[in-house]
Amino acid sequence: MIKSDAPAIKAAGLGRRFGRYWALAHVDLELPAGRSLLLAGANGSGKTTFLRIVAGLHRPTRGTLQIFGRDAREEREACRQQLTLVSHSAYLYARLTALESLRTWARLLGQPSRDADLMPLLEEVGLGNHHDQAVGGFSAGMRKRLTLLRARLEEPRMVLLDEPFAALDVPGQKLVKDWVQRFRDDGISVVLASHQLQQAAELCDDAVVLHKGQIAWRGGAEKVVGAFEAVTTDLGGTDLGGEEVA
Repeated sequence: MIKSDAPAIKAAGLGRRFGRYWALAHVDLELPAGRSLLLAGANGSGKTTFLRIVAGLHRPTRGTLQIFGRDAREEREACRQQLTLVSHSAYLYARLTALESLRTWARLLGQPSRDADLMPLLEEVGLGNHHDQAVGGFSAGMRKRLTLLRARLEEPRMVLLDEPFAALDVPGQKLVKDWVQRFRDDGISVVLASHQLQQAAELCDDAVVLHKGQIAWRGGAEKVVGAFEAVTTDLGGTDLGGEEVA
């Protein structure tokens, strides 16, 4: 069980600007270590931007961010080593087979890389019969399953999931649910951005609703479906963030 006194995420006044507009603005958020957070919001609300800032792929334009007590600006690489991001982009090498991909990741991470160690993992995600096929020929759902294995091999303290149910069939969605629950049982912090709120809420402790770059609501994940509907109805035409920069 992973324990830490420092929050997994502590953001204060966090913002990110692209050109003349703010994709994220004035975000204050704290996620205690070992808890799970659901990010809800319409397209363009800032969910992916927030995840990419936490993952170290975007530098914030303003504000501060700490990952397990480390400053994300000053200790960027140390922060990135604490977490893994499963995003829309799988970042897979098309010419490698599923087994070759897994073997490469395992070696880079110092994990057991024998076929006898890796084949059970591929079978667990339903790719055992496809182990010798090039990843370039995989469907989006198959690539998502393989990417989930990479997250598991990294043994992170925090997992960031961007639309983890997308492109997956029912068994694949159940796989995601089982793995998120396993992460939680192991004390790993989870941040999950999803449009499928009912499924995602069952896996999370807390939730926030983002609207045009700002937090419009926060509370228990069990209340997020109603909160999202209220926010989109009441604030649909209101600009809470994304302000133009002069």
